[in-house]
Amino acid sequence: MIKFPGDRSFREVARFTQDCGSICTHAAQYCLEMGGSHVSAPHMRLLQDCADICEATSKLLLRSSPQITQMMSVCASLCEQCAASCDKLTGDTQMRTCADECRRCAAACRQI
Repeated sequence: MIKFPGDRSFREVARFTQDCGSICTHAAQYCLEMGGSHVSAPHMRLLQDCADICEATSKLLLRSSPQITQMMSVCASLCEQCAASCDKLTGDTQMRTCADECRRCAAACRQI
């Protein structure tokens, strides 16, 4: 199995990206139910973009794509932006969970 610095395998990092993508997808649905500031266009786009990039990154990781380094950089950046957006909705446990997962995913992606 291929290892990254910090001893994370492709499969381990793929799991982080899969989990983050799933949580962002669920968070987007939650935000639609909540309404108000939860459904601001920039926030909703970030949630959707983060979910999509995490899903794509996971696929590239699992097939050991030669483009993975660039993809991981984009994934980490979007995850960090998404976390910051979720943090703006203070006092919301669901948004805090999403922000935390995005940060974990970004950290895993940055280890490359």
